[in-house]
Amino acid sequence: MQAICNGMSASASLGVVPSSGSQQTQPSNVQYQWEAPVPGSTDSLGSLTIVASNGTPTEVLRPAVRSVFGTMRCVSAAWDKANQMLTIAYEVGGLPLHIALTPVERQGQLTVSMSADAPLISSLDAGTWNALLEAQPLVVPYYDGKVSYMAATGDFANAWWDWHSTGSTILSATDAQYSPRTDGSLALMHEQLNVVMSPNVDEVLPSPGNQASPYMSQMAGRMVIDIWTAGFSAVQQGIEELGDYGLKNCAAIIHDWQHAGYDNALPEHYTANPNLGGDPALSSAVAAGKSSGCLMAVHENYVDYYPNYPQFDAAAVSLTSDGDWLASWKNGLGIQSYSAKPSWILKNAAMESPIIHQRYGTTADYLDVSSAAPISSHGDLDARQPNAGSLTAWMQANASLWAYERQTHGGPVLGEGLNHWYYSGQLDGVEAQLGDGYPLGTDVNLPLFVDFDLLRMHPLQVNHGMGYYGRWVHSGSSITSTEQMDAYRMQEIAYGHAPFVDTTNWNDVTHAFVEGGLVTPVAASYGTAHVSAIQYAMDGSWVSPSQAARNGTFATVEVTYNNGLSIAANASSTPVLWNGFAVPQYGWVAKGNQLLAYTAMCGGNICDYAETPTSLFANARNQSDLRIGVAPAAPSAISVQPKAYRQLSILYNWKVFQKVASNYEVFVHFVNDDDLQTDAGIVFQDDHETASPTSSWVPNTLLTDGPWTVPVPSSVPDGKDSIRMGLYDPNTGNRVHLAGIDDGTERYIVGYLIISQGGNVMNLEPPPVEEDDPRLNAAGSVVNFGSIQTDGMVSVDQENGQWVLRSFPRNRAVTVLLDSSRFPVPVTVQAVGGNVQQVMPISQGQYWQLPMVNAKTYAWPIPSD
Repeated sequence: MQAICNGMSASASLGVVPSSGSQQTQPSNVQYQWEAPVPGSTDSLGSLTIVASNGTPTEVLRPAVRSVFGTMRCVSAAWDKANQMLTIAYEVGGLPLHIALTPVERQGQLTVSMSADAPLISSLDAGTWNALLEAQPLVVPYYDGKVSYMAATGDFANAWWDWHSTGSTILSATDAQYSPRTDGSLALMHEQLNVVMSPNVDEVLPSPGNQASPYMSQMAGRMVIDIWTAGFSAVQQGIEELGDYGLKNCAAIIHDWQHAGYDNALPEHYTANPNLGGDPALSSAVAAGKSSGCLMAVHENYVDYYPNYPQFDAAAVSLTSDGDWLASWKNGLGIQSYSAKPSWILKNAAMESPIIHQRYGTTADYLDVSSAAPISSHGDLDARQPNAGSLTAWMQANASLWAYERQTHGGPVLGEGLNHWYYSGQLDGVEAQLGDGYPLGTDVNLPLFVDFDLLRMHPLQVNHGMGYYGRWVHSGSSITSTEQMDAYRMQEIAYGHAPFVDTTNWNDVTHAFVEGGLVTPVAASYGTAHVSAIQYAMDGSWVSPSQAARNGTFATVEVTYNNGLSIAANASSTPVLWNGFAVPQYGWVAKGNQLLAYTAMCGGNICDYAETPTSLFANARNQSDLRIGVAPAAPSAISVQPKAYRQLSILYNWKVFQKVASNYEVFVHFVNDDDLQTDAGIVFQDDHETASPTSSWVPNTLLTDGPWTVPVPSSVPDGKDSIRMGLYDPNTGNRVHLAGIDDGTERYIVGYLIISQGGNVMNLEPPPVEEDDPRLNAAGSVVNFGSIQTDGMVSVDQENGQWVLRSFPRNRAVTVLLDSSRFPVPVTVQAVGGNVQQVMPISQGQYWQLPMVNAKTYAWPIPSD
């Protein structure tokens, strides 16, 4: 008995750029044929065979079915031609069982719906591809399924169980498991197996099957600011400072704010943690963000249910098959949380979210766990609950929760990335961390195989970044090099994500200014656009995704959107020439309707640029500026002299760059570099107060600190110890970010103490000279971008009928030359927050120079046409 499903797979070829050398794939002549199991066979659903155009049949899969009640012996199989249904009769442990299969082919995809008439089935397995097909796994970023390339046929293939209609408890790409409920019963089996084979790799990638987010236009291009570590007053100060630099198209998430501390006593959230400033300070921070143009969200979590929740109810906890509480996250205090029942998730949110919105005035929301968790990780097996044992209960609860939070907060709902592709569109965006497909920590090595993300997720929601920096980098710490930051941003652009600033530098203008000025215009253009073509560079030509997949070539990609925007991104160590731009490794170029943006070569240096009719951003990548960043000062050790036996006199300097808001104290650690694990290597110290309060320090000055007399303990042997120093807040113990050679803990290496002759001789060895960064402008030279020339970082934006220019840094006279054909020479320029209130432009041929006076903004009227 055979159930035969005939049809030719439809292959919608990707559009290609003319003269690119791409080869379009041709549709394949494939017939899908389901063969029933032979009577007497065991644990079999039959087999799937494909019939090629020459009539040759090849078995591709042999799905299996199993029962905890015994071996499933096939008794008979009957094909109902009228209803296009195959019914297989089994005997299981002396009990009869029937499974009905309905195969349907649509546009090259075979869908086999199957259901049982008795709750006896514990698992189904789609099986593995026939060895004759020579299946080779193809890893797809963000997808946790199993795509394969069939070397024997030249096709790509995929098989998966449908997660929308499943009755299972645990579902993977090829397995569906039915776990016993607390009363020992199983759910009635209902599944849908999807199989597709095609010469076009994009056709075998599944769709999440959800509606698009209603907030895509609002989120397109919006920079997401991720805040975990600061008190509420510091949050307000940081957001206001970013606003001073024109960074207003943003969405800020305040994660650590909950009354009992982060990830504790949930689902209780409010009132705001008093140790961070309490309700008044949190409300003020949210209000400041909104006045700067940010959407403001706070972190909520209705999945992890803690036993120290004041209103804890055991009836709210999901159960395992054995009736135990289903464990979820264990927090930093060692308190184990449990998974909330799907039926309680919305109930708990209704007790918290409306009050959170009312108290703090949120305009967006962040929901932890829901969009990151595997779809099978939070199922409730409590037999007393409706739909017990089915993962669809969890997914339906999530969908209801996201819809509820959108309505409650009156804005988009953001979430945690990882398994987010399943849920795309049901919420509005996630930090797009890896983990599905490619693992966490892939770092700069992530292939630019963008098809699944751009074709399946991008049309449904606006994701941001490439994940938290600490989960993106291989080391697990954070991004520490210009190369890593360039690679992260290049991936962000290639994968069509919105700009993102991680908590490690969310209020560091040197990062946020670039992310907002450079990425925002491009992300605003592609945020709601759909991809019309994807091509990959291979052997000097642009080829289709399928050709690239067959060869594993994903180092350089070109993406074209339906609004005319084209982007080329290069992860290859070989520079690429694209539309007249030399694109280095981890560089990119975006060209569209009145949009040009790039990280590319400007002469011998890498530079960043973005221009639209209403905005301009230029970054000459001045090495000195970027290494100083927002640091208020840089320490140095000037001299060491022996003063007495085992005593030294040491003199320090402080080079001041910025105004210091608070009064800090100095710590100096003399460190044994061979034993950093013991007390951070500290063998003795020289902590002291500064000669004058740090709040009185004047920018662009050099201050002497000392000399200080420091005893050297007798336990310190002759040898070489590093001198590491910095500033800290005596009230909190928090260290201050400074300029210099950071050892990774905000201790700055200023030299080495050489002790000899039993402590009678002590000398100072200078610290190593920091090498030039090949991706920065070490000479600090002026870069000509066309519309502007500068040796710093500059943005120009249209605001209320004026051009408004902002520069970084403000503590030096950045060179700014503006093309008079793009920016006609004004009579005067108004300076706000600088040394003077008005400056006069200086004509220099085609350009005019704007004298810089340490101002926050420089504004002049836009001439009327």
